Amino acid sequence: MDSLRGILLSSEPLILFGVIGLGFMLGQIRVRGVSLGVAGVLFAGLAIGGWRPDGAEPFAIAHQVTQVGLILFVYAIGLTSGPGFFASLRKRGLRFNAAVLASLLIGAATTLALGGLLGLTAGQVAGVFCGGLTNTPALAAVTELMTGNTLGDASDPAVGYSMAYPFGVIGGLLAFEIFARLNRTAVEDERAAAEAEAGETTRPSSANFKVTNSALCGKAIGELRVQEATGLIVSRLRHGNEVVIPTKYTHLEQGDVVVAVGPEVALGGGVSYFGERSDDHLELAPAPISMRRILVSRKELVGRTLDSLDLDRRFNAQITRLRRADIDLAATPDMQLELGDRLRVVMPSSRKADVAKFFGDSERGASELDFTALTLGISAGVLLGLVPIPIPGGTSVSLGFAGGPLVAGLVLGRFSRTGPLVWSIPLEANHALRHIGLLFFLAGVGVMAGGRFFEALSGEGLAMVGLGFVTTALTTALTLLALRHLGKASVVSTIGATSGMQTQPATLARAYEMSGSDETYVAYATTYPVAMVGKILIAQLLVVIAVALGLD
Repeated sequence: MDSLRGILLSSEPLILFGVIGLGFMLGQIRVRGVSLGVAGVLFAGLAIGGWRPDGAEPFAIAHQVTQVGLILFVYAIGLTSGPGFFASLRKRGLRFNAAVLASLLIGAATTLALGGLLGLTAGQVAGVFCGGLTNTPALAAVTELMTGNTLGDASDPAVGYSMAYPFGVIGGLLAFEIFARLNRTAVEDERAAAEAEAGETTRPSSANFKVTNSALCGKAIGELRVQEATGLIVSRLRHGNEVVIPTKYTHLEQGDVVVAVGPEVALGGGVSYFGERSDDHLELAPAPISMRRILVSRKELVGRTLDSLDLDRRFNAQITRLRRADIDLAATPDMQLELGDRLRVVMPSSRKADVAKFFGDSERGASELDFTALTLGISAGVLLGLVPIPIPGGTSVSLGFAGGPLVAGLVLGRFSRTGPLVWSIPLEANHALRHIGLLFFLAGVGVMAGGRFFEALSGEGLAMVGLGFVTTALTTALTLLALRHLGKASVVSTIGATSGMQTQPATLARAYEMSGSDETYVAYATTYPVAMVGKILIAQLLVVIAVALGLD
């Protein structure tokens, strides 16, 4: 064993990737359907970091490695969450996020009060808060805040986090189970209603209609504003014996047959608008028309709306559907393009090559990163994280390397691109950056805190476990009740939004299993970004206030 330890000490990269590999395997182990997931890397790091015979040199991973991992992780999260974050700051999003923030503040205050009574340090209290609510970026922000100053031992937050984290996962799942059992009838009713609504309003389909409504005859599709009036896109039209791709300049005439594409609920209104259903299937009729999926890989198109592309004039083509993140969406004029989108385009067969060239249609092009935009965006986030935020008492906090890049990512993700700079990242590349960054961070923090973790097990460990139980149970229960009764949310939305408060993949997965509705993901996306930023700031405030109260 000594020789193995000597080999590890001789190579810091070997320690880093060894911890990641062991931790990833540990995280895949499932007990009654629950696993540690990526947090297994933290526990592997704690085990390796705690392997230190008396007088032996401790294992270490450079702090800069941890920082770089953290920055990549939170910036990638910000980019994907940006559009949803700003969209959530409207209507019910305000109620949902107010309920979540109020619950987090009450949970933090309770954790601080009980932590003081139990004799825990400021770092341990903040770590328990982060672990009980399973938020790694908040842990990173606290660790960064305490590094190199007089606020306490920078390894304490990771110790508190690791003590509270297991119940943070299990406790959230248990709370969901209890809540769902108490509202069993409502869950079943809302699940069926939400599934029906999701199918009607988002999943695109098509139907053939015959134009017999005299009010439409002799008028152009653009003049009639068909899509605005019905939510349907006219993708093909037969006039006489000729099947064509219509444009906004195409006139509808009595007896024409059209193919309309859109959500199911909109197709139901197609009969009253066009006149009657048709048994014809123009999609199968022989015509010089092609339909194919085309990949958006031209960076110049990112952020452009479908309407601004003017495809009908350019190519006499129509976009009928858009596939993003494995979800098919009905195309709408104001929908913005992202790299990696797959468009279903109806076009003249002679223009297939031109349309493909216009969008790029290149797997390689879609996967390439704009490294100029990536590095500029991260740099802006790092600078933002260095800005001090004054608080009462003459001290200050900052967003740090966790909050700064996160906020920058949220803002830049909302805009997608600025001139030639494309801020958004293809989904696959985003996930890769996010996971690599998180693995580096967890490995570094785990190794750093390993020694303190095992010391705490024989000392204040039980107190931190109990405090973590209270933090998780209280904050989750408050969120469920506040969303349901004050936020006026459905049971399905309540569970989804609470999983957003938890910022925990395991609770989101369980919430979806219980509801079976895409509304779960919508509610999750509504609260996740605000909860993420809120925890980062609240965790730092906990440290500052705890130190001011003498918890050091």
